[in-house]
Amino acid sequence: MFLSVRPLSRDVEQQNKTVVMVLGMHRSGTSSAAGTLVRLGAAAPRHLIAPNPGNERGFWESGVIMDLNDAILAAGGSDWRDWRKFNLDAIGCEEGDALRARAKASLAEEFGDAGLAVMKDPRMCRLMPFWRPAFDEAKWSVRAVLPIRSPLEVAWSLNCRDGLRLAYGCLLWLRHVLDAEAETRGMARAILDWPEFLDDRRSSLTRISEQLGLVWPRWHERALAEVDQFVSADLRRHRAGEADLRTHPAVNDFVRQTYAAMTDLVRDPEDGCVLRTLDDLRAGFETASAIFDCPMRDVDQEVSRIRSQAAAEIDRAGAMIAAIPGSRSRRPPRSRAAAPPLADAKDLAAIRDSLFFNSAHYLETNPDVRAAGMDAAFHYLVHGGREGRDPGPFFSTKAYLTRYPDVAEAGLNALLHYETRGRRENRIAAA
Repeated sequence: MFLSVRPLSRDVEQQNKTVVMVLGMHRSGTSSAAGTLVRLGAAAPRHLIAPNPGNERGFWESGVIMDLNDAILAAGGSDWRDWRKFNLDAIGCEEGDALRARAKASLAEEFGDAGLAVMKDPRMCRLMPFWRPAFDEAKWSVRAVLPIRSPLEVAWSLNCRDGLRLAYGCLLWLRHVLDAEAETRGMARAILDWPEFLDDRRSSLTRISEQLGLVWPRWHERALAEVDQFVSADLRRHRAGEADLRTHPAVNDFVRQTYAAMTDLVRDPEDGCVLRTLDDLRAGFETASAIFDCPMRDVDQEVSRIRSQAAAEIDRAGAMIAAIPGSRSRRPPRSRAAAPPLADAKDLAAIRDSLFFNSAHYLETNPDVRAAGMDAAFHYLVHGGREGRDPGPFFSTKAYLTRYPDVAEAGLNALLHYETRGRRENRIAAA
């Protein structure tokens, strides 16, 4: 049952399906929000990403659509860690047409004839300019839920999961939040204060229902009891107070003021005064982005070049030591394929973005890599994979190569093969 409470910017009378987009920065409570809406009767995607130790209650996210979003980002010269505004115009016409056709097919594949669906992927915060026409073509009416969590808590969580520095995590938070807010104006939407949701789910869900103009199909006590079992305060493993936000050096003024403005929108998502504040913040951020974009790209490229050279020198030194007669080096035998002197940027991004890659686990189980100060993803791509090291606790390099001798014979990195080819070929990733 659907009930419209405000006029939308599009003619939805001919649209017979509704999708609730959960648009929030990574580690902002998007999974708990999406899983809750599924328990209230919204259809989940058919091909869900499997839970892992970092998200034991599930992502409630489509692997098909996540792969597509990664492809869209890559086509525009970006990835999920990019803090810059996504440039949709950077995608060529032919590639853009193919991606749009893939998006339409993905919606049909994941949701079929569902009347009310929930769709979640943090990448969507930056990709709504691509997806909105796709929803229109598929005759979907779009509503949005924007979970908001303290940027410092998000940065702490990203640091634990991915090893990202706190200031960079806050920068990513700012990009995702500002883009999601701007791209959902004019549609029915709700801003979800995630800590408040954990403490008082029913009040938050009631407000979301009213602001979206939806009556949840399973709005009854049994479903709400399921939500209470699914959502709990222990999901919030990092806590930042107001004093932390005011004083922590990783939190800049843009981030601090944006967070305050977004929490002001919880009660009224269309508060004109707050929206003007966000417009000013967005304009300032885009100006700063334009100033620092090129210098930061140059720095990133130089750091990658230096890391690649250092890794190559370490590798050559190890080979020389192993070749010395009587050497006690227990260096693992090399594969037939020579290691590339430089890591390909797209290959490195595929490793970093993999659900099976865990930077903290890799450094913990490989103290030599940690002691050398090397980037975990880079080391695994260039060296660790060939040495039989595992990228995380749920992927065995040796098991994958044993299971697929064609990959081993070709001298390919096991996880890179799975993420770029094996997944599409329905190969088994788990150890």
